[in-house]
Amino acid sequence: MPSDQEPTAEQIGQVKSSILEKLEKEPPAVPFHPNDLKRITDSDLWISKLLQAYDLDVDKCITRLWDNLAWRQSFGVYDLKETDLNQEYLNDGSIYVHNKDKDGKPLLILSINKHSKSRKQEDILRILVFWIERLQSDNKLEKLTLFMDMTGTGLSNLDLDFIKSIIAVFETKYPYILNYILVHELPFLLNAAFKIVKTFLPEEALKILKVTSKKDIVQYVDKDNCLKIWGGNDEYVYKFA
Repeated sequence: MPSDQEPTAEQIGQVKSSILEKLEKEPPAVPFHPNDLKRITDSDLWISKLLQAYDLDVDKCITRLWDNLAWRQSFGVYDLKETDLNQEYLNDGSIYVHNKDKDGKPLLILSINKHSKSRKQEDILRILVFWIERLQSDNKLEKLTLFMDMTGTGLSNLDLDFIKSIIAVFETKYPYILNYILVHELPFLLNAAFKIVKTFLPEEALKILKVTSKKDIVQYVDKDNCLKIWGGNDEYVYKFA
């Protein structure tokens, strides 16, 4: 599970030197993005966050960071421009950022009632990563809360492969980022499916997973940061900006 302890300068140095040595001896076929290499050479922040996520396990951090660098290059995280994303999914409010939780962390909102298995999973994941990267560049790798809005969701919206892929993005690419996972207004008919979803989650994710309703959402998001449909005061209607 993630460590509450700060990594030492020695641990950070071990990770940094190992990655740089491997780059020199075994350079990847396609070079890693220079912005990511700069995050390693010019700052300790990214490595510190990863070390904490991996319970200060230096070897695991080195392996996962290398894999992360390769994924970020192949996925093209720095090339995700709004004009290149699926415009339907970007504009219909399937995934968006709005308001903050009680800890001041941004809410990354997934409107599950807009999903169906016919949607292109890769396009949705690109929008998810687009929003995560947008937040990360603005707030220096601070945490966010994943708000899974289940309001009005039915069986036609249920897609376990989609949920698995969302979980995998956070678990393997951004393991330090989640403050809470809030599942709001889970319909009774999806309770059995939700139990299956919980089996996909790592132990640390289960600890921050909270199922909420209009009655108790204010434990995590205050009234002024809650949309009207969640039981709050905010009359906001999503429009991409």
